[in-house]
Amino acid sequence: MNIEKLAKHLKEFALDEIEMIAEGDCKTALEHLLNNNKIVFEQGIYKYNEAEKIDFGIFMIPNIKVQRISVKDAIWYFLENYAKTHCTKRTYETYESIFRVNILPFFKNKNLQDLTNDDIRDFYQSCKYRNLGTRRLKNTLTLLNQLIKYFQERGIIDRKCSFQVKRINDKKFIRETDPLYFLSL
Repeated sequence: MNIEKLAKHLKEFALDEIEMIAEGDCKTALEHLLNNNKIVFEQGIYKYNEAEKIDFGIFMIPNIKVQRISVKDAIWYFLENYAKTHCTKRTYETYESIFRVNILPFFKNKNLQDLTNDDIRDFYQSCKYRNLGTRRLKNTLTLLNQLIKYFQERGIIDRKCSFQVKRINDKKFIRETDPLYFLSL
């Protein structure tokens, strides 16, 4: 019998009561529960110690005081204040490279606040035209999305530009044992 569930159900009990219900020796199980602070022993009675209750908070988007920030300045701020402190050196270098080579040349004359979903579509088409590899394309779009969300969550720009990067076709896993394996080579 699960002594912890029984203790939780009873809330308060004496040793002989729980042994009678469980029909066996419960001392070792109770010691384990005592050591893990799941029950407490007070005045000859065991009491189940309720787990810490989960509390929720309400987080609202701050009132937006739209600020004009160029994409170039936004990238620099993001790299210095987010990527340098929260990412590994290798990830930082990758972010910097993607921003410098893929994102900044396309958006160099734009303000971050002025980006629209149409601009993102045009950027996507530009990346496809340049034959960016699928992984680099996904990483570039994801990083651009992360940059935009970073400034949206801080209330610096509004939420008019919003997009997701998702795979639209299923991954195909072909094993060497699959008869189609040799056809795919």
